[in-house]
Amino acid sequence: MSKIPNEEENSKLYELFVAVYFNDLEKVIDFKNRNPELYAMKDRFQIRGYDDTIHSFDLMNLTFFNQVIWREDSWNDSVSVLIKTLRTKTEKMLDFWRTELGKHDVIRTIEYNQYWSCFWCTDPVETYEEWIDGEEKYMTKDLKEIDLMLMYQSERFDFSETRKLLELGANPNALFYKDEDDSTALRRIGDECSYLGSCEVLPEFKAYEERRFFPYMNKKNIKNLLDDLIGLSAHEEMYDLLKPYSNKE
Repeated sequence: MSKIPNEEENSKLYELFVAVYFNDLEKVIDFKNRNPELYAMKDRFQIRGYDDTIHSFDLMNLTFFNQVIWREDSWNDSVSVLIKTLRTKTEKMLDFWRTELGKHDVIRTIEYNQYWSCFWCTDPVETYEEWIDGEEKYMTKDLKEIDLMLMYQSERFDFSETRKLLELGANPNALFYKDEDDSTALRRIGDECSYLGSCEVLPEFKAYEERRFFPYMNKKNIKNLLDDLIGLSAHEEMYDLLKPYSNKE
C-alpha cells in the first residue's frame, strides 16, 4: 500500500486528479513520468467530506464513474458526438489501468456510500427508525412498509438491499411526500441524474474538450468536481436498478 500524501503532496496531486477526471491520458502519462513518487500515491488521494471527515480515494475510480455516466443513451442528440468522444477516451483510460495493473478485469474499488458526505446520500449509519422519525410528518399516509424501506435504502445507495426489496415487490413509483406528485424513489433519483448531468458534469467536460477549461488547482474546486462525478455516477446506477421495476404491478 502506498503512503498517505501530506498536504503539500496532495495539492500537487490535483494536476493528476484533473487529468484522470477528464480522461486526458496524455497528461496522466506525462505526470507519471515527471512525478513517479507522487503518482504512486494516486490510490490515497485525500478528500474532505461535508462532515469534515478525511477520506483516502483511489483516483482510478474516477474512470469507472466516467464509464457509468457516458455509457448512458439518454443524452440529447445535440451532444451525441461529444458523448461518443468521451466514451472513447474513457475506454482508453480503462485500457491504461489494465496495463498498469497487469490484468483485464479492473473494477471500482469503493462503494458509493463510503463517500456519502460528498454527494446527496443518506448517512449509512442512520437507522431506518431514525430516518422515518425525520420524514414521517411529510409522508403520504398508508404507504406500504416495503415502499418506505425502498426509499430509505435507495437514498442510502445500498444497491444490494434495494435490489432485494424490488424483487420482493417494492414499488419505485410509490408517492412518498404529501402534495408532491414527483416524490417517488424513481423520480427523486432521476431528477438528480438530470440536474447533475446537464447542469454540472457535461458543461465541465464540454469546456475541457473545447480547451475553455481553466485549471482546477485548488481544494474547493477539486472537491466540487469529485462531488458532481461521484454523485452522477451513483444516481445513474441507482436509476438503472429502479427503472426496470417501475412498470411492474
